[in-house]
Amino acid sequence: MAKKLSDAVPPTRASAVAADLRRQIQSGALSPGSRLRQVEVADRYGVSTTPVREAFVTLAREGIVKQDAHRGVIVFAPSAEELAEIYEIRAALEPLAARIAAPKLSPEALDELDQIVAKMRVTKPPKYAVLNDELHTTIYRAAERPRLFDLIENQRQAAASYLTMAVTKYDEPYLSEVQREHEEIVEALRDGTPAQAARLVREHLEHSAREVETLIADG
Repeated sequence: MAKKLSDAVPPTRASAVAADLRRQIQSGALSPGSRLRQVEVADRYGVSTTPVREAFVTLAREGIVKQDAHRGVIVFAPSAEELAEIYEIRAALEPLAARIAAPKLSPEALDELDQIVAKMRVTKPPKYAVLNDELHTTIYRAAERPRLFDLIENQRQAAASYLTMAVTKYDEPYLSEVQREHEEIVEALRDGTPAQAARLVREHLEHSAREVETLIADG
């Protein structure tokens, strides 16, 4: 049955299709390398091919899908080298955003971060990945640097499906390490120590990069 979009929150059919496809890709429901056929997607959502084509353009601009001359539109499946580059960029940008955000976070925002990490202690995949995204987004948005935020989001979205896949494979010791890293980042932000927050974010990303590299190697 077609999934109607008339009641969707986004203002256009194209943005509604893009939003739902983005959610499916980032949740892992559409895995890296999956082929998206324009007519099939249009039938699924009960729309014409025009908004689907526009949605594909939006997602391609974000780096979430790629145009392939032979296969059409495919969900971004980065190579080990591409993922390494993504994490190199993230390791440069996200600590900067955390450093800028540290003195700007309000008591209410800090309380929100505490609530998120508290939920993460008792949450399992795939909800854990959603909370992880919420945590980092809350921190980086607080930096009030729109261009920096957009650059970070572009890189994070490109790697999101692999992060979700990695989360599902976390064993308890590893998950405990990641949870500790998140709590230390929030503690540094609450203490108002920008350099410490930036360092912890960088170390956290380096840790995540190693895990994703292992995931790809195990393929």
